[in-house]
Amino acid sequence: SSLTNRCFVLPPVCGYRACKAMSLGSGPYNARFQQTMLRIKDPKVSVPFYCENFGMKLVHWIKFDQWGFTVYFLERQRDGETSPECTMEKTSLECESYLNTMNGTTIELTHNHGSETDDNFKVWNGNTGKDAGPDSPNYAETPAVRGFGHIAFNCDDVYDACAKLEANGVKFQKKPDEGRMKGLAFALDPDGYWIEIVRREPLGWKEYYNLSQTMLRVKDGPASAEFYQKHLGMTLLRRLDFSDFSLFFLTSVTPEELKVALDQRPEEEKADHAGGLDPAKPNTMTKLLWHPCLELTWNHGTEKDPDFKVHDGNAQPQGFGHIGFLLDNLDESCAKMEADGVAFKKKPSEGNMRGIAFAYDPDGYWVELIDRTATFAGVCSNY
Repeated sequence: SSLTNRCFVLPPVCGYRACKAMSLGSGPYNARFQQTMLRIKDPKVSVPFYCENFGMKLVHWIKFDQWGFTVYFLERQRDGETSPECTMEKTSLECESYLNTMNGTTIELTHNHGSETDDNFKVWNGNTGKDAGPDSPNYAETPAVRGFGHIAFNCDDVYDACAKLEANGVKFQKKPDEGRMKGLAFALDPDGYWIEIVRREPLGWKEYYNLSQTMLRVKDGPASAEFYQKHLGMTLLRRLDFSDFSLFFLTSVTPEELKVALDQRPEEEKADHAGGLDPAKPNTMTKLLWHPCLELTWNHGTEKDPDFKVHDGNAQPQGFGHIGFLLDNLDESCAKMEADGVAFKKKPSEGNMRGIAFAYDPDGYWVELIDRTATFAGVCSNY
């Protein structure tokens, strides 16, 4: 199998394993934001939903019969980009290698076998909880503090996008002109997860959508932002401070990728940032990059509350599971992280799966770390 679009310096055609040398990353472990995991009820409903409505493509899936679940990886590729053939019926080692050496980002949909016929199965969408307040329609007794909030797609025209989605039967939590914030919307996926629809800068992209963010609520915004920058090489693009909360937008980019976006900014913005990037100043970077951001939402004061703990999505109620990063040399990287004070749920040598680990971020969110050479062949049941 061959890959023609993802290798920028190698000859036009190269094997997937050869492309590993060209996998882009940043930070001490050459890390790259690669996935957001969401549990779903029925893959035969959810996979087509994302492909038909948002132009995503199924690039790989892994079935673990012994543990009773299957995971499906969907990517919103650049138009013209190629990857090995993958269908709901058949995947391959080439698909796995593509997934584990990619420079893009996926949503990982996790299906626990049998949930599709269980009338009582329902995921937690991340936005109902006690901290919503008793007067909120999102109030619930559990969890005490919400965690994951939403994923997002950017597009040129939010109103046109929402009209198309609505015509296709997609339901909405908020339409563009509802509520206080005009011009952005929240669609609902088949499991009730919120999908923010955001306007990007008009760059003439052929792609109608790009996957643009995963939002997590955090206890201490500066501490969490520092964790992802220090250990996983993320770049802080924007910090927005309001009277009682702050938002941090971080992304996985190389210096070269960042420069391309910086050069596309309006001239007055370039001047205001003296040619560089000051995350504290208004900027359009989240609307200029193809890459998705990790959006951290911090309500001021929670960092001083010893009882405050976000719900990580893996105890009940369950929905969102984790985010994940590709990196080089998993064993060595995790050893260095541990020496640097990072706590682990699963070290590379523990558990039934080699080639992956799970670290904890400062809020206890699970962060999957995947070696770019990892394979589940011989462990999974479908390839």
